[in-house]
Amino acid sequence: MILSLTLPRVGEQMREATVHRLIARSGEPLRPGSGILELRVDLGAAKAQDCPPVFHFRLVATERAHLRALDVAVGDVLAVGAPLGVATTTPDEAADGAGARALRTTSVAIQVDPLAAG
Repeated sequence: MILSLTLPRVGEQMREATVHRLIARSGEPLRPGSGILELRVDLGAAKAQDCPPVFHFRLVATERAHLRALDVAVGDVLAVGAPLGVATTTPDEAADGAGARALRTTSVAIQVDPLAAG
């Protein structure tokens, strides 16, 4: 079965997110708890603020699947619902066509050291 992977909304104020780091690679198996990518989200984008609330989230798989394509790059700015990639339920399954359903994921807030390199 083809599973679509899209950018979830992690807060009511969220309009878009920036890809901060890619964790998973195309061709890798995913299992519950596997990190897929990290996002930088400005939850204050809806209105001007002196110190906007910027958060980092990790998108995590909550089911077993095989990541067939991750079609984003670090620095990409994506709207909520934008396609991120495609997964399948088995490794030898064709990944062409529309997804039968979305890959089950969750997002977790993470702390990122702004002074860390890379």
